[in-house]
Amino acid sequence: MPSPEHRQPKTETQDFPPDLSSESLSSPENDFALELAETLRLKEQYLAQVKVLYQSGILENFPATKEHPTPELGIVGIDGKEYPLPSYEDILDRLSNPETKELIEKKISQGFVKLQLTPFALPLSVLIQRYKDVLLKTNRESGIRATSGETLKLAEDNPLYVWDDLVQADNPQTPKNKQLEYHIQTYYGQTKEDRGGKYKSELLQDPQNAWTISLIEDLPDLPGQNQGKTISNRKKIEADKSAQEYLKLLQTQKEYQGETGQTPEEALTTYLTYLQQQQTAIDDREGQGKANFLVGNYLSGYAPRFCWVRGDCRPYLYGDGYDGRNSSIGCRPAVRF
Repeated sequence: MPSPEHRQPKTETQDFPPDLSSESLSSPENDFALELAETLRLKEQYLAQVKVLYQSGILENFPATKEHPTPELGIVGIDGKEYPLPSYEDILDRLSNPETKELIEKKISQGFVKLQLTPFALPLSVLIQRYKDVLLKTNRESGIRATSGETLKLAEDNPLYVWDDLVQADNPQTPKNKQLEYHIQTYYGQTKEDRGGKYKSELLQDPQNAWTISLIEDLPDLPGQNQGKTISNRKKIEADKSAQEYLKLLQTQKEYQGETGQTPEEALTTYLTYLQQQQTAIDDREGQGKANFLVGNYLSGYAPRFCWVRGDCRPYLYGDGYDGRNSSIGCRPAVRF
């Protein structure tokens, strides 16, 4: 099987995956799931997210096999394994758990209403390239807009700045001290064990981690200091905290229970989605937004973060000190289930 690094992007021109439509998706039988699916317009959101992934060249068509008698859509992970796209029924099954239902109901009331399917197993290098491709395509076909509606310039010769260490940071062949640690419990620690994180290769020992299913706020512009609105006893997370402070906030404050910072894979999927659906660049810190600290991730002594940089006419995905504060840096949380 060819490695995912060397697979060529799809050349299909279909706007939507074949054999996938709202009529082909089963309705939930469980009352818990039915209620949440209706509240979230889950079927509509699921189809829209699959369309984004397909049009971005992320999903591949897997032929039928003896183990899987029908063709499937999916991704090839860092380990060379095929990971099928979670079905609509898979998502409903997760929502059928009473504890999950209780958390999701609470978070919906607090503004987490946007479904996201993140191809976590996909190599970061591939996801970064797909994001570059969509940046260029969007700029040439419609232009890229800020959340204010104004047109943003894109440096087409180099449309995305990425911290060099990050490109291969999820590759199992990368030296351990240069691999990205996910889901850390603290930035203060001398070793990976002290920080409590895991490499992607470790997380993929459970195939269910190949795809991250989450809800995020439909919030293109992260609020600045003293600008966060309170909804259902939860104040929106404001800018001007360090990555370590955001991590502690998410871990200890009851109103943020069940929330985490985004992984680079989740953040890139969020940006792809806004580009594909609205031709909009978010986290524009020189516009109406803020940079996004990717809280809970650690690489070579830094916390990754993302923002659009108008002076360079492109987005930046890079690392920053986890102890530093800045009024132009916030945090975009996610609720995984």
